[in-house]
Amino acid sequence: MPFSSNPIGRAGRWLRAEMAAHPVRFVLAVGALFTLAMVNVRLFAAPGPWWRGWADQKAYLESAQAFLALDLDPARHWYPLAYPLTGAPFAGLLAAPFVPVNIACFALAFAGFRKVALRLGVGSTGAVLLFLAATLLDPRIAKLWVEPWTTSLSAAAIWLSLGMVADRLAGEGSGAARAAMLGALLMLVPLVRPADAAVVAMIAPFALWRMLLRDLAAMAGAGLGLFATYAALHLAIYGARWSDYVLLSREYGLNFSDLPWKAYVLLVDPSAWFPGETGLLRTMPWLLIGAAGLLLGLATLRGAARALWLCLGLSALAYCAVLFAYVDLLPSGMWRYNNVHYFKWMLPLFALSVMLFVRWARAAPRRSMALIAALVLASCIRPDPVVVGPAAPARALRFAGSGAWTDIYMARSAISDARGLQRNFFEYHQVPHGSTQVIAVALKQPFAGNERWMTSAPAPAWPRGAPGHEAKLAFSPVPFARLGTNWHIAPPCWAWRCAALDGQTLAE
Repeated sequence: MPFSSNPIGRAGRWLRAEMAAHPVRFVLAVGALFTLAMVNVRLFAAPGPWWRGWADQKAYLESAQAFLALDLDPARHWYPLAYPLTGAPFAGLLAAPFVPVNIACFALAFAGFRKVALRLGVGSTGAVLLFLAATLLDPRIAKLWVEPWTTSLSAAAIWLSLGMVADRLAGEGSGAARAAMLGALLMLVPLVRPADAAVVAMIAPFALWRMLLRDLAAMAGAGLGLFATYAALHLAIYGARWSDYVLLSREYGLNFSDLPWKAYVLLVDPSAWFPGETGLLRTMPWLLIGAAGLLLGLATLRGAARALWLCLGLSALAYCAVLFAYVDLLPSGMWRYNNVHYFKWMLPLFALSVMLFVRWARAAPRRSMALIAALVLASCIRPDPVVVGPAAPARALRFAGSGAWTDIYMARSAISDARGLQRNFFEYHQVPHGSTQVIAVALKQPFAGNERWMTSAPAPAWPRGAPGHEAKLAFSPVPFARLGTNWHIAPPCWAWRCAALDGQTLAE
């Protein structure tokens, strides 16, 4: 049979032609088909899809339904308002009103990603394949584009902003209308997710570079106009005060002083401190090549492409610094509670960086291998637990105790020490270790000695909306081991599983 009459061959040629000619439409169709395949009839059925009972998703839905009913009761609006607003038009039609929103965000994120890829020498077909591989190939990541998360909207706004900046750096995309759109997008990002302001802080200088005064005025006007609209809605709902969500986030806070340790347990290997958990590099080792590509590109690219690559790298670096510093982001919640969705916008960037690294490595093999070796060596620097004395600062405590995993992890417990009171969730977090031990890991400041575990903290210690519940746990109130941090060089635990540290040995 001639190849031209082969239906598989014809389908393949049609797909390639469609990706090249209409890449955004192609990605929109793939995203829609994938989403509908996962959600199917549950999109319309009253009980809704699998996420309907989850706390965050229930809050999004309630806020969207309240907006549809013009109900501005603050009790019905927990999260920042932008993402629930997008679901409001569909809240009366679908059991899962954010499904069409997420499909649109998926395609819009690709539209911005494609512009960036084109400026770096990657064609439309390559951009499609990279984006789909980074977002849909891993089912654990793919479902995060189907489930309602605010990061779907922020990822779209971030990539659209980066795409417009890519055009500006290349000497195109000027004009008041485009500048106004860019200003609105940059303002939208922190309104959707306040922590993502770190990305905007990195993008803004590149967006403003050599901008005409007329364009600058349009950009500022659009951004401030969007902010004023959001502020008016905020005042109508909450009055002249922060929302409870913002107050709760401030209660968690940021701890930049522990960034090296936090980066290690999130990226490389958390098992010594969070038993049973794995780092992102073990799950997605290609991220290390992507990081090498971000560094190699700075030495390889020139002109506008280099400026764009620097913008991308700084955006990723600033974003990771804020995320890693956020006290509530822990290895124990990365996959169990889907906190990996915070990294959604970055995965296509790292996929693009992997592809470009392979391309650039052909011209500079020694430099490329040196970067890989340096990053692997950096991942060998490990902060392992070591027993410390009763008066020494301790990063973690080991208690004899038992209970269900969720009861231990989500308990509104507290630990008093020589410095004062520390609460589970906010100053430390407790996790089970086997069936007879519990580890309490300090997240803001070390334990100061003379520690005693308490079933619960006084009621005023818990802000409104705080997670957790009262749990009756059988703990020994005094830790049997206090653990400090021993930084040393050892084999990389993301490349192969390291032997677990034995709690009994440490206790001795």
